[in-house]
Amino acid sequence: MTHARQSLLALTGVLGTMTSLTAAISIWLLLTQPLTVADAVSARQLAPIARAMASVIVDALATLVRYL
Repeated sequence: MTHARQSLLALTGVLGTMTSLTAAISIWLLLTQPLTVADAVSARQLAPIARAMASVIVDALATLVRYL
């Protein structure tokens, strides 16, 4: 396999993983903070959703570090 194919395959894997994580976090937010998501969607603003996603990621990392 050439270097270009390996790089493309790695990039595709990273993008697929990031897309899956974003979808999972979005579903989590819909279940745990439906009003925040609904208000952000109705106002057409991404900032509240981005803050909520960042908060979920930080909480998950903090929990992971606590277990290690």
